[in-house]
Amino acid sequence: MVLSHRIHPWPRPWLKPSWLGGVALGALLLAGCGPQPTQTTTGASSYEAQLAQHLASTGGVMYGAYWCPHCADQKAMFGDSVEQVPYVECAADGDNPQPELCEQKGIQGYPTWEIGGQLHPGVKSLADLAALSNFAPPQ
Repeated sequence: MVLSHRIHPWPRPWLKPSWLGGVALGALLLAGCGPQPTQTTTGASSYEAQLAQHLASTGGVMYGAYWCPHCADQKAMFGDSVEQVPYVECAADGDNPQPELCEQKGIQGYPTWEIGGQLHPGVKSLADLAALSNFAPPQ
């Protein structure tokens, strides 16, 4: 191509294959950079909201601490429905703390879920929480 360019220079520089390739590559890269649609719906009808409401109505509780990264991970699983998750703050310097309740319940690590009167320490998937609480989402 270099030889053909020297012998027969491109009459229109914007039509050079190298320039067109760069534009095409740039367009492809930019196409994937915008906001991507999500599959999860938000609001009262989302799976996460229904599970949070079910946990609340059946007495399920998440015990945690504001500074705990695992608690943040657990809360993030609920997305926009996190405010519906029954939560008890165990850190004495957190918002609305209840360290006495956490001590009374025997909470030794965060997060710990209380479901059906039993303690389940550690981060749980939404599927695990659904199984532990006998949650069957409405169809």
